Amino acid sequence: MYLSREEEMMWNGEFGDIIERAIKAVVRYGELMGADRLVKISHAHVSGISIFNIGDAGLSFIEDVAEGNARFRVYTTANPYAAVDTTFEGRAFNDVIVAKQRRIIESLRKLGATAFTCAPYYVRRPGLGEHLAWAESNAVLYANSVVGAMTNREGGPIALLEALIGRAPNYGMHLRDRRVPDYIVNVPKPSNYVEAAVIGYLIGRLNPTQTPLVRGVPKGIPEDWVRAMLAGFGASSHQPLMLIDGISPDLKHLKCLIPESLERVSLEERNIREFIKDHECSTADLLVAGCPHLSPNELPEIVARAVSVIRSGKVRARECWIITGDFVSDSMLKRVGALGDSRVKILKNVCPVVTRLNEIGVNSVCTDSAKALHYMPKLAGVNAYLLTSLR
Repeated sequence: MYLSREEEMMWNGEFGDIIERAIKAVVRYGELMGADRLVKISHAHVSGISIFNIGDAGLSFIEDVAEGNARFRVYTTANPYAAVDTTFEGRAFNDVIVAKQRRIIESLRKLGATAFTCAPYYVRRPGLGEHLAWAESNAVLYANSVVGAMTNREGGPIALLEALIGRAPNYGMHLRDRRVPDYIVNVPKPSNYVEAAVIGYLIGRLNPTQTPLVRGVPKGIPEDWVRAMLAGFGASSHQPLMLIDGISPDLKHLKCLIPESLERVSLEERNIREFIKDHECSTADLLVAGCPHLSPNELPEIVARAVSVIRSGKVRARECWIITGDFVSDSMLKRVGALGDSRVKILKNVCPVVTRLNEIGVNSVCTDSAKALHYMPKLAGVNAYLLTSLR
């Protein structure tokens, strides 16, 4: 692999042992992926920071890096962490788990992480053609598919190492000619947020290893619906890109390059209705909204709606957690908190999906997120159901 003069200095240890180890690991990874060189990045996003996901080994890795003299060389954000400081009906996580999660957060802050959210595009929106090293599926898809930035779907440890050297291997989504569709899927017009999320999820299940060109999404569709669709797609697919007709900037360069011979498939309205019917429920221990994290525009409406459905009994849940990030101002939190019901909690910077909720007495969750529906049984240890009455 070609290395610039500065990269050779990193390789030779002139920036310290941590940086030397980081660039050698990234180069090896890049060579395995067929990269010819490294590309400078301007923003890294690290995933996999829940103590329940990475355990003691992951904690030791992050602390070892933080104890060296290296710091992130580029603007860096990280995923939300486990909601270990939150109680469910007064039941809390044990002190050992809480302490370990706090050590992970402190180490990442020491390295230079500026925010903890699964929606880093609300903290710092990247630009068209900007090279990133992001490791959160919905964020990667938003960056590539909506903004036209360029990032592979990195693993959490690799993204951390790339943040340390400010470089990523030049392959995959960093190459313009790889950002092309493999097949075309026609979809029905979604009538609400949950339908949009389910459409994305079902597209991913059609072919989880290929990039779709999606047609049928109406112009002017709300931004949060697009985000929900991408998050659902990212849960059921391995792909870092969904090309959406009328939305994805890459399509401006591809109009004459999309062959007529591409396979065409369709999702029908009945597919969406059947999926929702099979997974919908309005009774659970916990109601969760905010996967991905709610934007400042969404938060007031969702809080008001959650309070309404809880008080009316339309949703029978013992508590409701509404999740957002640091990009929401304290004044807004105070304002929406005034709507409150003691059963409705607004949480920042955390993720119930990567929290072992069964350890604090939660057995079932209702959510408006196809992504959370997919992952919660595996990661949170609970039964999960779709909820349509919040949107």
